[in-house]
Amino acid sequence: MVSPVARLWAMVLLLAALHKCDQAAVSERPPTPASSSCLFEAGAVFGAPPITCQPLVACNGEQILKTYLKINENCRIKASARLHEREHFMARLNYWQDDHAFLYGTIVKAHASHQIVLDMERQVEVSTKLVDELNRKLFIYSIEAGRIEDALLLYVTAKDQWKPQQILDEMQRNPSGVNEVLALHMLEFVRALPIKSLRVEMYKAIMAFLRRNNLNSTYVSLLYAGDVIACFTTEKDKKDYLSLPYGVLLHALRNQLRNLEFDFNVWLANKYPRYYTQFLTEIFFFSPAHWPKIEKRRLFEIASLFKAKGHRFQVIEQFLKFAKQYDSRNVAKLVETLPTLALEVDKLRRTVEQTGNHKKEVDQIKSLQDRFKMTVWNRRNHRAYLHIIQTEGKFGKKYKELESKG
Repeated sequence: MVSPVARLWAMVLLLAALHKCDQAAVSERPPTPASSSCLFEAGAVFGAPPITCQPLVACNGEQILKTYLKINENCRIKASARLHEREHFMARLNYWQDDHAFLYGTIVKAHASHQIVLDMERQVEVSTKLVDELNRKLFIYSIEAGRIEDALLLYVTAKDQWKPQQILDEMQRNPSGVNEVLALHMLEFVRALPIKSLRVEMYKAIMAFLRRNNLNSTYVSLLYAGDVIACFTTEKDKKDYLSLPYGVLLHALRNQLRNLEFDFNVWLANKYPRYYTQFLTEIFFFSPAHWPKIEKRRLFEIASLFKAKGHRFQVIEQFLKFAKQYDSRNVAKLVETLPTLALEVDKLRRTVEQTGNHKKEVDQIKSLQDRFKMTVWNRRNHRAYLHIIQTEGKFGKKYKELESKG
C-alpha cells in the first residue's frame, strides 16, 4: 500500500510537467491575422499534417511553426498567382485571338490554289445556268416575235425542255398583255413541232390560255380549231378541247351573217382561206327559224366578196341547198330571191373564164346552173332567173333605175 507521502510527491511531479508543456507552447510566435485569413480562405489548413501532443510530453512547437509557415507561404504564393492570372487574362485572350487569326490566314494561303479551282467550278455552274436562262428567254421572245424557226431550234436543243404550261405562263407575263398576234405565233410554233404527242399537250394548254385571255371569239379560235381537229380524234377530246372555243366563234360568225354583217367573215376567208374552208359548211348553216327572217337578196351578195373561187362555189351550193329545202314550195319567194343568186353564179362563170376556164370549174358552174330547177311545177331555170334580174333588177322594175345609181 502506497503511503500518503508518496502520493503527494507524485502529484507535485505531474503538475510540474504540465506547467512546462504549456510554457513551451506559449513561448512560440503565434501566426498573424493575415496568415490566418489566407489559410482560412484558401482552405490550406485542411492540408496540415496531424500534430499530436502526448500527455506528460513536451510539444515540439518549432516543428509545428515551420509546417505552419510553409503552408502560409504556399498560400500567399498561390493567391498572388491567381491575382496575376486575373489581371493578365484579357491580354492572353487577345493574344490567343491573334494566334487564331494568324493560323486561319495561314490555312487560307495554303489553300488559295484549291479555292481558285472551287471558284472556277462555281463560275462554270453559274455560267451554265445563266446560259440556260438566257436561252429560255430567247425562246419566248422568238415566239412572241414570230421567229418560229429560231424558237423551234432552241426548244428541241434545250437540255431541259419547258412544259407547255410553263411556256404559256411565261408568255402570260408579257408586259404588253396577251393579244391575238401573240396567240397566233404560239399556234404557229405548236404547228411546227415534229412530235404529235407534244402538239397534243400544247393544244390542251392553249385551250385554257385562249379562254383565260378572252380570245375565244377571235379568229385565233378558228385557227386553233383547224389545227386540233386532226389531233383529237375521240369524242371526249373533241368535246373538251374543240367544241368550246370553236363554238363561241361559230355562233358569232353565224349571227353576223343573219344580220347581214359580212366584214369579219370575208376578212377571215380571205386571210385564212384553208381554215375558213374547213368550217364554211358549218358557218353557212341556217335553221328553219332563221332562214325566213333573213333578207336573202342581200345575203347572197356575199359570194362575190370572197377572193377564192372555191369559197364562192361552196357558198352558192349552201344557198341553193337551203332555198330548195325551205322555199321550194313557195314559188313567189323563189322568184324574189333566186335571181340574185343566179347573178352571182353568172359572175362566178365569168371569173372562171378569166382564170383559165378549167374543165373542173366549168363542170361545177354547169352543176350549179342545173340546181336552179328545184321542182317539176316550177320550170324556171338559171337562165330564167338571170333574165329576171337583168330586166327587172334585184328589187323590181320600179326600183331598177334607183338600183342602177347605187
